[in-house]
Amino acid sequence: MNDHRTHASSDDLVPTPRGRHRRDTTRLDGLPSVPLSVWLTEPLTGCCPLCADPVGTACARRLPLPLVRQITETYSQPGDVVWVPDAGNGSPLIAPVTCGRKVIGYARTPDHARTTSALLNEQPTEVASLAVLRHVPPTGLPGQSERLASRAALAILAPHHPAGASELAPVLDATVRVLRPGGVAVVVTRQQPGQDRPGLLTAFAQAAGLTYLQHVAAVEATASNGKLRPRTEPTAAHGPDCACTGPTARAGRHQVAHNDLLIFTK
Repeated sequence: MNDHRTHASSDDLVPTPRGRHRRDTTRLDGLPSVPLSVWLTEPLTGCCPLCADPVGTACARRLPLPLVRQITETYSQPGDVVWVPDAGNGSPLIAPVTCGRKVIGYARTPDHARTTSALLNEQPTEVASLAVLRHVPPTGLPGQSERLASRAALAILAPHHPAGASELAPVLDATVRVLRPGGVAVVVTRQQPGQDRPGLLTAFAQAAGLTYLQHVAAVEATASNGKLRPRTEPTAAHGPDCACTGPTARAGRHQVAHNDLLIFTK
């Protein structure tokens, strides 16, 4: 197992005492407060807006940094530990460390580890040092989760490649072990027309022992005069770095314009 890490020891990952509430939110029955159900966000980087199921490099950096910062600031405090079990996408590591969190992420392949490590090292040293990145194949994830048992305040699950509910089941099991009581898991999934993917993922998460909290739609739009305006305009061509199997997008194809954020708590 290769270890791509910056200068942070595992002892530095102990979360700071929480003697305060999250920002101006309140708690209900010991659970984190429920945020707004619709967030406005930038388009997913590198994804074709016409693709229902982008794959490969089209998803490599798909999460906008502002969206991951909003997730981080909503569900954790500075000094908290954020766990990223699939770090092929660099945004879930970079955004939390810029918010003052301590991050531990696992890359499933050596290529993912190298790419994400390079992105992380573009940050200032004092920021990058808050993150630990390791190359751990999927079979090694359960053992790693045992080492971090009940230490993370937040887990961000944003698979590098599209993953079905059954493929995420082992990751969800590991997430339950890593989260401390009251911790939050955010599953970021791309909208897929015609499929009840959020429902399937929710069922698997609940079976793993997580409690459903909220479904947030992160809409790729701006608000103007009380109306939502899409940030992306449909075109006949694929977007940059799109790895779709078809040579061109079909006219009139459904435009994918939001992410589903499924929020769970332990």
